[in-house]
Amino acid sequence: MSGTSVEDLKPGDHACLTFSDNDERLDIVAAFVRDGLRLGQKVLCLTESVSQTALSDELAARGVGIGSAARSGQLQVAASGQFFTPQGSFDPSATIVRWQAQIDQANRDGYGGLRVTGDMCWALRPVGGVADLMEYESRLTRMLAGQNATAACQFDRQCFDTVTLATAADNHSMNVTAVTYHDDALLRICRQHVPTGVRIAGEIDYRAIEPLTLALSEALSLDDHIDVNLTQLRFMDTTTAGVIVQTALGLTGRQRMTVRCTRISFDVLAALGMQEQARVTLTTARHGD
Repeated sequence: MSGTSVEDLKPGDHACLTFSDNDERLDIVAAFVRDGLRLGQKVLCLTESVSQTALSDELAARGVGIGSAARSGQLQVAASGQFFTPQGSFDPSATIVRWQAQIDQANRDGYGGLRVTGDMCWALRPVGGVADLMEYESRLTRMLAGQNATAACQFDRQCFDTVTLATAADNHSMNVTAVTYHDDALLRICRQHVPTGVRIAGEIDYRAIEPLTLALSEALSLDDHIDVNLTQLRFMDTTTAGVIVQTALGLTGRQRMTVRCTRISFDVLAALGMQEQARVTLTTARHGD
């Protein structure tokens, strides 16, 4: 199954959203929520790995305007267990009925459809009926195909085994992941959706110049103000730092760049004069190196 970008999801889609770490997941979820709110859809976020308050705070921190949507009821953040296991066990048929009720209610309330994303880590708990999860996913794919609703089920690649992940992908209509420019044991470079930009995690050196240049170029083609997220970067050599500096030097017109760093990457970029560029905001992550 080929990958689809989160921005391309539409009514009738049932996506298997896989991610490598929590920051990547939150970025994709934020884009999913942002687009739903912009389209006037009812948005339901079901969370398990982080608290409801923490998820709301993360969405707001990424610039998703959730305040008025939460107050009006357009956006609801709830625990995954409340939806999938309200009686303490999982019942696929009852869950499909709850889906239909949510879709019908969103239509009656005048929304432009329903959009739901669910953290599936609840299925890692000892829950009765969880053996029927993939049967449920297959049924939901068929049901959503004719509905004004979109679903994105979140599967953590660090928690679910490869067989489960493969089966989950087969039982969804599409697979959603971050647009990735480089991914190996040491380095991951991927598109960041909210705010628009590039996320670089791990260790980067001169061998990654080509994918780094492409990622930065494509980010600037999507937005005039890009965010270069280096907060999960453990090492960066001066050659790759120079690519970021040269990209910043080439900014024109309304183009701007925010670079969020660890202390290590901040020091390398600052030594190359990044702080002195008028179109750049260079900051260090509050949570440390």
